[in-house]
Amino acid sequence: MVKVGTAQWAHKNQGILTRAEYLSLHFQLLRLQLKEFQAWLAKKGVVGKPPLLTNIESVTFPDSAIAKQADELVRDVSSEALHLHCVRTYVWGVMLGKHAGLKFDPELFYVASLLHDLGLVEPHIKKTDCACFAVTGAHQAKSFVLAHGWAPEKADRVFETISLHLNLDVRSSEFFAEAQMLAHGAHLDVVGAHYNRLSPFTVDSVLSRYPRTGFVEEISSHIDTPHNRMSRAEMLGSLGFSKRAHANPLNRH
Repeated sequence: MVKVGTAQWAHKNQGILTRAEYLSLHFQLLRLQLKEFQAWLAKKGVVGKPPLLTNIESVTFPDSAIAKQADELVRDVSSEALHLHCVRTYVWGVMLGKHAGLKFDPELFYVASLLHDLGLVEPHIKKTDCACFAVTGAHQAKSFVLAHGWAPEKADRVFETISLHLNLDVRSSEFFAEAQMLAHGAHLDVVGAHYNRLSPFTVDSVLSRYPRTGFVEEISSHIDTPHNRMSRAEMLGSLGFSKRAHANPLNRH
């Protein structure tokens, strides 16, 4: 069975879900909600692993040539709010990955985090027949890293890391560490999922360095924009993700 968000799935249908796949993502939401409840219990000290207590200084940022060029590209094509979202996605992903005990490729994850929303910006948003902005962004990111000399296998990993991030339950055991970390980091920054896995001190240290000024309004406009029917973005919009973005507990910090 071809899994939603994988390269094989994306190349096959350009981001359109079957009815069975559409339903399967609703089940992913239920699993995510269960995990959120478990994280809340852990935060209360009832059961499970307590929230991660660390700060922004614990996060290392790759400074290779391609890392710098990826950052420059996103600064050029994105608003400041969207650029900072991509940086925070990396930071949250690293922290949540540490909380989960994951091992990952820092440079690959950093580049994928920075480039994961290319499908939302010009010129890519209007120059594709693809129904899914995550798949569009994955194609653009893959082309970018290939042009900078990355091996095809590594470029494919970037593609899937980005393409998978609209799924609601991405697990390293099913895919790989970077995919889980990008999905979790992006979900935290957009709608507050996984918030209880980090301590308030940890969250404050990140937001003091990378504030969310203007981000909720911008990402809500993207969520509320009409998307192709039976795409993941359309499904998330129908589930009220714009309201969840406004109710994100990160907004209160």
